[in-house]
Amino acid sequence: MRVADQEVRGASVLGYGRTGRAVTAALLARGVRVFVSEGGRLSPGDREELEARGVGCEAEGHTARILTQADLVVPSPGVPSSLPVLVEARRRGIRTLSELDLAYLLLPVPSRIVGVTGTKGKGTTTELIAALLRRSEVDAVVAGNIGIPAVSVIDSVRPECVLVLELSSFQLEQSQFFHPQVAVLTNLSPDHVERHPTWDAYVAAKGRLFWHLTEEDTAVLPSDLEPLFPGLRARRVFFDRLALPPLAFVDRLAPHNRANLKAAIAACSTLLPDFDSSTIQGEEIQGALSLPFRLQEEGTLGGVRVVNDSKSTNAASTVAALESFVEPVVLVLGGRHKSSGYERLARAVATRAVRRAILYGEAAAFLRGVLAQEGYTQAQIFRDLGEAVGAAVDAGLPGDVLLFSPACSSFDQFANAHERGEAFSQLVRAYPSFRAARVRA
Repeated sequence: MRVADQEVRGASVLGYGRTGRAVTAALLARGVRVFVSEGGRLSPGDREELEARGVGCEAEGHTARILTQADLVVPSPGVPSSLPVLVEARRRGIRTLSELDLAYLLLPVPSRIVGVTGTKGKGTTTELIAALLRRSEVDAVVAGNIGIPAVSVIDSVRPECVLVLELSSFQLEQSQFFHPQVAVLTNLSPDHVERHPTWDAYVAAKGRLFWHLTEEDTAVLPSDLEPLFPGLRARRVFFDRLALPPLAFVDRLAPHNRANLKAAIAACSTLLPDFDSSTIQGEEIQGALSLPFRLQEEGTLGGVRVVNDSKSTNAASTVAALESFVEPVVLVLGGRHKSSGYERLARAVATRAVRRAILYGEAAAFLRGVLAQEGYTQAQIFRDLGEAVGAAVDAGLPGDVLLFSPACSSFDQFANAHERGEAFSQLVRAYPSFRAARVRA
């Protein structure tokens, strides 16, 4: 396999989650000898499968075996570039490529690419762009942080396709080659301080989306963020200055989804000069606005609406969720906190009709302290999600909203936010009085 003007006969893949599996499959399909290094455990089934495919492996740590006979090292997004073995690989002149770059460099045909990032809303905006392109009879392929590694779809991309990629700061941080024609930044607020310890570092990671844009490309972003990227060469479209079409369904959208729709329309208008947003039908984009565990309506419990927003993994996302409701809210928060942004969340809780804040997990004491600093005292701590849900159900009154919007990562108790969302759903649906929403997205 030849990539980035280099012949690659052997490669090491760091991490064997969803991304690592996709990278391994792509490399093997191209005749590359692969070694897998997993920082955690490998199941017996994984070991057997790798052995059957002729793939060497190690687990519970990354060692210098990674560097043996490797022309290329591909770390998964969760593996930081500061990992000593990656530093050593670079010192030895062994090329390191992110999965995003590998996918970009292996694209078999020229293709239009839209890259979407932001602290919140990037998944919804990605799906909105795809839905709007499809209604215009354009074949849109969605991948990236949304749960489908880009490298797993590249062989299905045809010249007439538009590849729409949701991109996290982790994916962008190690990107060197990725070059979209349209780059969308939805918003920015502090996040992932465990990986990006300063605001400048976080902005720099997100800003890599713009690195290779030329005057022929387009950057879609809010006008107030433009000063953060002084070297931006692309044509700029400030979606916050756009007016949405006067359609009935638009008035029913929450503020954050109106912003997401503006960004999506801006991106599509760039790709399709004759794009007409005035004919959009609400049902055409409903799926994009109803992604699993993003303000998902579960149903009711004794007259209390139950909303599952497990995908809210930072404080800014939970603030946006609170702004979607005028009813009194019983708010369930918790998990592993990210250190920053919680002061704004505490102010939102203290100034809105939050009847009770139910806190659980590693972050519980931290969250109670931040809320107390804003004078909010209706907070209770519970050990785990099961106890928290029980307390939230008891606290709710008819007409309230029970909002599960954790504002934290899931990693203290769950593998990811999706698993956490499923757990919450199972807990509330186990109550005899639960009534499911008519349509579950």
